[in-house]
Amino acid sequence: MSGVAKAVTAALAARSTQNWGYVASRSNNTMSVLGTPQAPHLPPWLTDNPMPQGKPWGPMNQWTNYYTTTPNTGVTRYYDWTVSKIPCAPDGVALERLAVNNQVPGPTIEANWGDWFEIKVTNNLTDEGTAIHWHGMLQKGTPWMDGVPGFTQCPIAPGSTFTYRFQADLYGTSWWHSHYSSQYASGLAGPMVIYGPNQTSYDADLGPVMVSDWYHQYYEEVIDALFAPLPAPNIPMSDNNLINGKNSFDCSTTSLPCTPDAPLASFNFTSGKLHRIRFINPSAAATQKITIDGHSFTVIANDFVEIVPYETDILTLAVGQRTDVIVKATGSPSDAVWMRAYKPPLCWPSHGGNEVKAAIFYENADRSQAPTSSAGPNAYNTYCGNDPLDKTVPLMPVAAGEPSVTEVLPLEFKSNGTNLLWYMANRTFRVNYNDPILLETKLGNLNLPYIENVHNYGTNASLRFIVENTGPQPHPMHMHGHNMFILAEGNCSSNSTVFGNDQGASQDGHMSVDKRAAGQYGNCWDGTITRPENPQRRDVHMLLPGQFIVVQWNQDNPGAWSLHCHIAWHLSAGFVWTVIEQPDSVRNEMQVPSIMAQTCRDWSTWTGDHVVAQIDDGL
Repeated sequence: MSGVAKAVTAALAARSTQNWGYVASRSNNTMSVLGTPQAPHLPPWLTDNPMPQGKPWGPMNQWTNYYTTTPNTGVTRYYDWTVSKIPCAPDGVALERLAVNNQVPGPTIEANWGDWFEIKVTNNLTDEGTAIHWHGMLQKGTPWMDGVPGFTQCPIAPGSTFTYRFQADLYGTSWWHSHYSSQYASGLAGPMVIYGPNQTSYDADLGPVMVSDWYHQYYEEVIDALFAPLPAPNIPMSDNNLINGKNSFDCSTTSLPCTPDAPLASFNFTSGKLHRIRFINPSAAATQKITIDGHSFTVIANDFVEIVPYETDILTLAVGQRTDVIVKATGSPSDAVWMRAYKPPLCWPSHGGNEVKAAIFYENADRSQAPTSSAGPNAYNTYCGNDPLDKTVPLMPVAAGEPSVTEVLPLEFKSNGTNLLWYMANRTFRVNYNDPILLETKLGNLNLPYIENVHNYGTNASLRFIVENTGPQPHPMHMHGHNMFILAEGNCSSNSTVFGNDQGASQDGHMSVDKRAAGQYGNCWDGTITRPENPQRRDVHMLLPGQFIVVQWNQDNPGAWSLHCHIAWHLSAGFVWTVIEQPDSVRNEMQVPSIMAQTCRDWSTWTGDHVVAQIDDGL
């Protein structure tokens, strides 16, 4: 059993009724040890592995090219999960939400770099399928385990079980979440920690800190409203913000059952020591601005990429992103300070609850009293973008090189005649749960439905996309199966650059049909690359309103992958670009396990006498 898992039962039983920040009489019923005083510190690695040269990954280190070399430890980490609906109240408002093993956030999964995961998932929901995506894992050699229904598998039918098996091929901090519609917005998500080489020493690893928006409507209700008939779009707005599934809501503002003074998260610092914190943003839509009163961060990793450390007093996390930091406890032993997470309304509107706080107690602090520290000057910063590209230098350098294919992808939010949907280069998307794209590719069928927005790039060595956003909303762009090179970003605010000329758009601001059909898109980018010999890499990067980003990746991972916006409500509305990578290798060399076909038979049997309420694109 993992380090976190071993501590859960004991921690739940041992919660002190005296410790401020988690009082047993004010339980939020989420059964998660994260963000409580009893949460264990994480080890440098799990010690039940073989230890060649004293470490599970042997002689490999932080300069090893993890895209081409993965240790094989021979160790498998086993988990047994049940997905169900449970009563819970993360912020005091009583709801019924989705959980794994009755936990919100869900269980932390842990492995050493090169270990294998084997995770048995039983779907105990009565009227919904599900599927679990292991965010940021490359899935080299196991692309069918990416956990995306309609892409790599059929959904896990109600009452059915599916076992995921894949290797921890990168190391650092990430998260797992449902990729079935927008289930993860209603609780079906949790942390993932892969132990690997460390470039920076520290004294204690405080573990994952998940900072997320929270909706008092179930995700299906949100999507129903999102796809209400035209003319007006219904922008989903969250009700609160959580740290490790905890906050307190103002009960006077809701008609729902609500218990006041729900517990906040808390953490322990030791004066003079260096603390590693693994921040994760699993929000449905919110950008998170994270600070600790009177303290600074040394950033050491973004997503699964270690970087040359730099200092900052504020972290910006778009949806899906992770940042690992070192915080030096510069206070006195009796201090207590606030950790703050703020979701700027300019990045995504909300009903309120824009700030959540967690208490950090030094070793001799009075835990019966809340901290009284003051917010720093940037705590309520409203800039939605990530830190500058020239500031984020990967520790293990990789040059992007020249691409085999370059495409311009303008974004538009427009009507399909019934609803407002997202289009990339005039293409929107909807998946077929019963007929996964990867399995069709394995059969040699590349004549896939137009609505699945499939693009076959064959054996081309690398792909480059200039993604252009002249609209008013930001988009955290995520790529499956790859870390993207982030080559450039900048302004892209006029139709003359996006659509080729000022007359390229119709009166409603969208590109004319003729020009769209011809693919006559202008290019906002002047060709400048930030650090071409070693550009930033990560699996999510923020695309700001009125701007462009240039992303590139090597086609070294045969499969069916998606490039999409990670805002759940944008993703539901067709914001997906489907990539078929090396289809000949998929067809002729890939050994897809028979369980994948069996899962589709189970799903087909269930849908034979049940209606699937899929009004969105399915992802």
